[in-house]
Amino acid sequence: MSWWNVSKANISLLVALVLALGGLLAACGGGGEEQALISSFFRASRFNDRTTLGGISMVAFNPDTEGTVGSFDVETITEEQRRPLRMREMAAALAQAQQEQREFAAEMKAYQDGNLDAIARVIEAERGDEDVRSRDRDVQEEWTRFRQGSQDHSRAVAAAETALSDESAVASVSAYDPNEPIDVQALEGELLTKEVTISAAVERDGSEEDRTMVITLQRVELNGASGMIEGRWIITGIDS
Repeated sequence: MSWWNVSKANISLLVALVLALGGLLAACGGGGEEQALISSFFRASRFNDRTTLGGISMVAFNPDTEGTVGSFDVETITEEQRRPLRMREMAAALAQAQQEQREFAAEMKAYQDGNLDAIARVIEAERGDEDVRSRDRDVQEEWTRFRQGSQDHSRAVAAAETALSDESAVASVSAYDPNEPIDVQALEGELLTKEVTISAAVERDGSEEDRTMVITLQRVELNGASGMIEGRWIITGIDS
């Protein structure tokens, strides 16, 4: 075998090793954009920079109780996970619950307006822990149904509001653009999630300790009127 063939073989082997090593490093650590985001987060946390934190994180790392991170290394980054967002579906469910609440309230008011005196007697008897007169018992039963129904509708609306708020929370931060505000709850899209494991040097009360943390990053991709809206990665969880 000639010198050229040997050298060529060695070069090919070296390239293969470099590529394999590069893939391994990408899977196990390094994290360029992830490291930059996490660095900004810990730096803003150290100085209680709420403006910066509001744009990159939905969680806090309180320097008084958690300490401050002086340096850290990215150990691993998981593959991105995707799931469909259900904001439009939940917004429709909320609108339906609100409509049903309005209709029930109108029915309740109509009944109340037609039975004011009897309802007043029922309420007075109930407050005094007295038996309701026989002529008012049907009114008591119906008014009890209305009162229970009113509470049920209020709970249903509150539950729908909470579900929509939770589902759209990440999108509201990830896709926020002060120059082009959008109603994320009216859009369809996907939620992307990945986890970054870091080893950090945490300083607190004059001492330093090494701590392993798993940081959850999320962003959204939304189907906007003019095309895809790619949200930015934000920090949504820290497990240490």
